[in-house]
Amino acid sequence: MKKSGIINPALCRAIASLGHTDSIVICDAGLPIPEGVERIDLSLVRDVPSFNQVFHAIIEELQVEQAVMAEEAKKENRRAVEVIQDALGDDKVEFVPHSKLKELTGSAKGVVRTGEFRPYANVILYSGVDGLF
Repeated sequence: MKKSGIINPALCRAIASLGHTDSIVICDAGLPIPEGVERIDLSLVRDVPSFNQVFHAIIEELQVEQAVMAEEAKKENRRAVEVIQDALGDDKVEFVPHSKLKELTGSAKGVVRTGEFRPYANVILYSGVDGLF
């Protein structure tokens, strides 16, 4: 049994399978997930687990090169924007229209669905390379 970190088998596998510039999406309970993209559904009940909990667990295990959020989140869910920017830095966060974010989820290796009910609590994380070599 794993001692620490993420213990969900599907999520562990998805993170471990990401190569440089591959993406994984963390989304709220309402984001439509395109056909053909792996759905890793962690939702249990309203707001469990939260977007923040899932995001922080994933960034502990994933080298993030870039993040993409919906432009609308700046107005409609400033808290989600702050969580991402505080963790990754302003320079790593790009904003696109929500319609474009939904389109980009189609090329993700997986979509992790949370129980989050706040609107626009969605982020696409692009895998980076650990600079150890």
